[in-house]
Amino acid sequence: MASPLDKIKENVRAIKAYTLDPLDAPIKINQNENPFGMPAAIKDEVLRRAREHDWARYPDFAPTRLLEKLAARVGWTADGVMAGNGSNEMIQSVVNSVVEKGVKVILPEPTFSVYRQVIQVAGGEVISVPLNEDLSFNIPRLASKLVSSKAEMAIICSPNNPTGCTISPRDLASLLRNSEAIIVVDQAYLELGGDDFIPLLNEYKNLVILRTFSKAMAMGGLRVGYCLAAAELIQEFNKAKMPYSLNFFSMTAAEVALDKIHLLEPLVEKMRREHERLFTALQKFDGSLIPTPSAANFFAVKTAIPPKELFEALHARGILIRNVSSAPMLENYVRISVGTPEENDKLIAALREIFNRR
Repeated sequence: MASPLDKIKENVRAIKAYTLDPLDAPIKINQNENPFGMPAAIKDEVLRRAREHDWARYPDFAPTRLLEKLAARVGWTADGVMAGNGSNEMIQSVVNSVVEKGVKVILPEPTFSVYRQVIQVAGGEVISVPLNEDLSFNIPRLASKLVSSKAEMAIICSPNNPTGCTISPRDLASLLRNSEAIIVVDQAYLELGGDDFIPLLNEYKNLVILRTFSKAMAMGGLRVGYCLAAAELIQEFNKAKMPYSLNFFSMTAAEVALDKIHLLEPLVEKMRREHERLFTALQKFDGSLIPTPSAANFFAVKTAIPPKELFEALHARGILIRNVSSAPMLENYVRISVGTPEENDKLIAALREIFNRR
């Protein structure tokens, strides 16, 4: 008798699921989160509104208020905004709207592995374009591959996870101008670094921008992401998104966060200052640790100790980082997120202890 597994698409069975080890630690700097959390005043207002809401009712089918607030915040039109359950759902909706069997998608790699997973589940073919040796984007190779491969889409993460590199407005405009592909730019870390590409939306109808509340906006646990593009593209992307995917609590939290953005901005500035301090500290390990310059709240760090060994040594000391050594070009790397000043001090002390023992 045939197994039910035989009914699963070959391209699904051929890939590994995106996963994260179920580990915990007092200092958790492995997921690029806002270490300062959400200000109490925002939490209190969200809870007040939630208590007044009828939980038995579905959320708004179209989160009109949130879309209008987002449009006003970024300087775009509300009919050119889509919001949903984290930027991961935005990635999935955009990819599923374009990609099917045989469709080619350009990916600069290493990058966020969910892109490749979603593309392959949809039946698409990934055309990988390696980063430069210094882990920056190889713009000439990207431009060449976009044309020669006849790809229908490219996905560029800027700042890129896990390397922190960015693409400039000039280089992005050149790619958009010389290709008919839809170019998706994931700006999950925009508030922490990188350029604002909203002005390019007016000129290039093939540009799609993804953003999130999960990182600088301190809402990783609530899952709110949004997509910015030409209104006609958003209309199609919405067809590939599940209805009611954004629950009323998360929707309300996003609205309040935008209303009280002035309370979050000082925390983002704190992250930037700690980013600079941690980068300087990591540079002082005499080549045993080499942090890659990053525009986000994390660093890809080359280590003289095998990444798995360093990961375990830090975890034993109550510090959780990310071992990214399985990614292409990152065999000797870990990724370290920026924590609070106290967390960063403990990380630096732990690293000194580990390397001094060798």
